[in-house]
Amino acid sequence: MSALDFTRREPVRPRVNLSALIDVAFILVIFIVLTATYREDRDMDVSLPEASRVPQHEAKGLNVLVRADGTVEIEGQVYASDAVFEILQGLRAKHDSVVLLADRQAAVEAAVAVLADARAAGFSSASIATKEKRAP
Repeated sequence: MSALDFTRREPVRPRVNLSALIDVAFILVIFIVLTATYREDRDMDVSLPEASRVPQHEAKGLNVLVRADGTVEIEGQVYASDAVFEILQGLRAKHDSVVLLADRQAAVEAAVAVLADARAAGFSSASIATKEKRAP
């Protein structure tokens, strides 16, 4: 008969090598830092220019008024901003140019959109109407 060995052995503790995990985490941190764009958006105060000299003659062309609420008035009729292109295409035969008038509280994007629609509709030129600068 053979004798059984009942001596107590030390439990084997698994050793995990963390150096590979730390290397991968460090490379990810470097990648994120190098590829991330840090920018701080700030509001800018913009002072719109006034015209010091305004011709006294009436501007000739199709008058387009951009209102503060985003609607557009063309020849006395009020239209939504998405219908402006079609209206300008229809009036292209009668006028060569567009004169843009905008309310002071009108969004700049609305005025730019009207100018883009006028160009796409085939108008040869566009003007922006201004008021004469008043002496203080």
